[in-house]
Amino acid sequence: MNLSSWIQTALDFLFPAECAYCHHFAGDDRILIFCKSCWESIPRISQSVCPRCGKPYRSTSVLRHTPDFLCGDCRVSPPFFDRVFSASPYDSVVKEAIHQFKFHQKPGIGKPLAQLLMARLPDNIDWTRGYIILPVPLHKTRQRQRGYNQSTILATHLARRYHLKPMYNNLIRIRATKAQWPIRKYHQRKQNVKNAFRLRFPERITGQHLIVIDDIFTTGATVNECSRILKEAGARSVLVFTLSRAGLAAGV
Repeated sequence: MNLSSWIQTALDFLFPAECAYCHHFAGDDRILIFCKSCWESIPRISQSVCPRCGKPYRSTSVLRHTPDFLCGDCRVSPPFFDRVFSASPYDSVVKEAIHQFKFHQKPGIGKPLAQLLMARLPDNIDWTRGYIILPVPLHKTRQRQRGYNQSTILATHLARRYHLKPMYNNLIRIRATKAQWPIRKYHQRKQNVKNAFRLRFPERITGQHLIVIDDIFTTGATVNECSRILKEAGARSVLVFTLSRAGLAAGV
């Protein structure tokens, strides 16, 4: 058996030939545990969305004449972050990929997921601002159980691609909160993460432009609490990047 065959055998052992989503043969051009066809089927978020929180509008023309028009929630209770960008709806292939990434010890999926996010970022981000990128932290107990923080993996790939300064150990989670996914109501999610984060070195945040990165945006309670801590420390701006956005029902 030649070297390439040995390598392929090892890959088949580590990354089974069956696609994790459609369960058909993944093929030689697979993306780790997904076939190319499934991976390329991951949709973009194509709706007109609130330019602050990313919530979709019912009308596709609402931003045509007023591109800065905010949704009702952002007008009534402005979030602490300045803008949210999400790559895909939290459904189908990307949902399975994130599940494998977080809960099935597949940190290698972080690279193609980060590439997916980077390919779908808008063109009007001013990278000359010298953004610092911070992952949403896990509590030390959960990180010890998982062995890695999925948001840190994503942040590392983005930092390399855009020559950003990563800041991994400043924003920390000081309270082991309940998992957010079973909690449906925003006020309950908000209460769950209230005062769950702090900065070890708040002086390093003052005057900086920041990017907070996470895997899923559901109600925004977690990233908003992180953004509150950062803004109170004097951050000039806070962008939020997520792989996916859950609950994409039309809003106003």
